[in-house]
Amino acid sequence: MKKLTSLFLALLLVLTCVQVMASAEGGAKVYRSYMGTDCPTLNAQNSVQTSLDTPTSYCGAFLYRAVPDEDGGNFHYVGDIAAELPVQVDAVTWNIPLRKEACWANGDPINADTVVYSFKMLLDPLLVNQMADFLADYNIKVLNAKAYNQQGTENTVAWEDVGVKKIDDYTVQIITDGEYTQTQVCSQFTNRATAVVYEPLYEAGMNEDRTMTTYGSTLDQYMCAGPYKFDSWVFDHAQTYVRNEKYWMPELYHYDTVEIRIIPEMNARVELWEQGMLDDLSPDANTIETYIDDPRMVEYSSLTIFHIDVNCANPANPLSSSVNYRRALYYAMNREVIAESIFGYQEPAGWYVNGQAGLLSESGLTYRESEYGKAVVDKVNSWGPAGYSPELAREYLAKAYEECNLPADTVVTLHMAFDESDTAWKATAEYLMEEFPVIFEGKLAITIDTYAGISTTEYKKTTDSWDLSPNDWTRGASRTYPYTCFYYYLESYGSHPNNYFDAEFEAQYAVCESVKDDYEAMLKETQKLEEIYIDKVIHIPMVQAVSYQMFSDRLVLPVTTYIPGFGWGTMFGDIAE
Repeated sequence: MKKLTSLFLALLLVLTCVQVMASAEGGAKVYRSYMGTDCPTLNAQNSVQTSLDTPTSYCGAFLYRAVPDEDGGNFHYVGDIAAELPVQVDAVTWNIPLRKEACWANGDPINADTVVYSFKMLLDPLLVNQMADFLADYNIKVLNAKAYNQQGTENTVAWEDVGVKKIDDYTVQIITDGEYTQTQVCSQFTNRATAVVYEPLYEAGMNEDRTMTTYGSTLDQYMCAGPYKFDSWVFDHAQTYVRNEKYWMPELYHYDTVEIRIIPEMNARVELWEQGMLDDLSPDANTIETYIDDPRMVEYSSLTIFHIDVNCANPANPLSSSVNYRRALYYAMNREVIAESIFGYQEPAGWYVNGQAGLLSESGLTYRESEYGKAVVDKVNSWGPAGYSPELAREYLAKAYEECNLPADTVVTLHMAFDESDTAWKATAEYLMEEFPVIFEGKLAITIDTYAGISTTEYKKTTDSWDLSPNDWTRGASRTYPYTCFYYYLESYGSHPNNYFDAEFEAQYAVCESVKDDYEAMLKETQKLEEIYIDKVIHIPMVQAVSYQMFSDRLVLPVTTYIPGFGWGTMFGDIAE
């Protein structure tokens, strides 16, 4: 394996050197970055993989885009396909005029028919696209969109009842289920799921019963419309984008070429960074110590809480359905060691609402800084550091054994499954393999199962024999409405990563939603929701992610600091050789 890694790294360095020299000779501005995994498809409607964010942002077109302010201190929304910001007709109706110059990379026009077709396919009840909720119910709720999407073959909700309308060739109307601000409407139509799709290729890839399409599976089955277009895509090696001469706002973008390499291994990334062949690097737990004092290092809080899903339906595990078993697992996690020593300079978290939740609310008060968020932290810490309590872990495991009628001398082996390239979770699993037999006096053991080439969600569709599965899902809407970070764990979310659902938890989520326009009341109800989440152990929260990143000296960032909800805006950066 080490020889193969060395060969891969050597080949990558040679290819990179050739590309860099060629770019330098041409005087082109080339931005060089990386992704850990390639995209399973370029169809952003039907994949939860975050790797799609990159090509869709560069090569896709949306109704709106978030762009940096001129002084670099914040960001604002501008029309992308839209000609202007949404025009409010009444409390729940918004008209969106479209640019007449907007077109695909091949010159075909983009108009209201394009937008309506794209949204109709995204919500199609037969296609069951995994990202449908990002249009139906994200920052805003589109009228009847969710009901239409989730009806299956019942045909009880007609497309005409959905709040997406064509007014004329260059005007789209959005009708919402509730009142929202212009900013919320704009933000709804910047996420990658809402990028328009090219109808001729989408239809050409459709199977006979219209339950799937091959759109985006290859470059021949994909059409660009953004500021850049694909120059090449060598799967599992690199994606290269070049300027799209048909794009209508070229002045916002400064790179001539964007080179995104697929580099799963951190050692290879570090080597390229040290050779000056990458313009950014996010160190992991094994490399952060080397760079923590580097003046190029920047850090910021994250929307991400790393957690562990617990399989509540493993037929091989006699404890899997027991809430006391899940509680035992919760208390057995030494999060301080895992966050600080294994994940590296991260923060332990026995709670789930992230540190950015509420940051974009009118008051700017985050949930974690509020009296309600602090009360949950205090409660968790009363059990032990970030909820770690071996005594409580043993107590609840004993209750689980009694509840499940297991003899006291039974040894249960748990299967912890994760992507083989994830070094932090691998080290965590190995740590728990040593800790669990000690904490649980030999009653619980852990074995490791790994997978590669698929997402965690896809892996769990292939087997029910796993017990513990590391995961992390972020919800941008939680920056405004903190409770929405729990959205993915509702039974109503089609691509939910867990398989345990609780009526009390679901009902409290609905309560939070009913008071979301009263921020104080929402924070109070979010505390109740988070306490139910912890008590029922919907899954096991572990680590609050703190993001560390370095940028090359040649990269000129468009912002002066990290901006929540926008980031560093590297897409709008420039190159200064």
